[in-house]
Amino acid sequence: MSEIEKLKREIQSLKDKNKSLELKLQVAKLWMIKQVRESVKTISKRKISKLTWETKKNFARENLEDIITNKIRDYFGDFILMNISSNFIENIISWEIAYYELKQNPNFDWFSVVSSYHKALDIVIEQFITKGFRKFAKKQGQVHLRKNDLLEKSLHSVVNKNYILSVWRLYHILQTIKKEEKLFDYVQCFNDYLNKYFYLKEVLLDQEFLNIFKKIIDSEILWKKRHTWMMSFTETRKARKLLVWELKDKKSLIYMILKTQDVEY
Repeated sequence: MSEIEKLKREIQSLKDKNKSLELKLQVAKLWMIKQVRESVKTISKRKISKLTWETKKNFARENLEDIITNKIRDYFGDFILMNISSNFIENIISWEIAYYELKQNPNFDWFSVVSSYHKALDIVIEQFITKGFRKFAKKQGQVHLRKNDLLEKSLHSVVNKNYILSVWRLYHILQTIKKEEKLFDYVQCFNDYLNKYFYLKEVLLDQEFLNIFKKIIDSEILWKKRHTWMMSFTETRKARKLLVWELKDKKSLIYMILKTQDVEY
């Protein structure tokens, strides 16, 4: 057998293996998508089962269980839901159920709605931003706090004490980097982290993203008003719009962060 014929056979063998791997990958994707869809529906059922009899009756009459399940899947997509923790799915389902109850009953405790929004955002920040930064900073030897600065203290605790990075702190870190202000050790390390993982930087330092983020910060929805019980239904609706845009428009804070992790992005 000539060398050319051997080479042709090797190429054909590799093509056959690639086809086999592509088929296995496709089967795996379909299986994972099925698992995600079943998981979302199961969580919806469990959450709804804990509601009052009257509310459950309303849910059944309006087929809200399927509506909520489908809205979440359509908005985030199967591949994003595959890559996010189940705690996130728990919270987005909780906020949709609570938001429905709030619309039906103006005296309903809006705290549970905003609390679910806040928890979901914290999960996204930790899983897709902070976790990677913590690992990156440790490799860079960031173990000492050299500056008496709020942002430096926060990032020091995030890296060395496994604290979460608050929404407020993240916003001000991004603004400091965006404005090209003087950066101290930990914020400089965060900037280096974004430079390495450009797909995060493109989103987090994008002006449109920061504009939405600023509206969240300025509204005080997630801290002062939430903790002092000084929030109206209108403001709760505004929080939902900014964070998930009523599960319609993709220009929302949470979706834009999650999109950086979409395997089909």
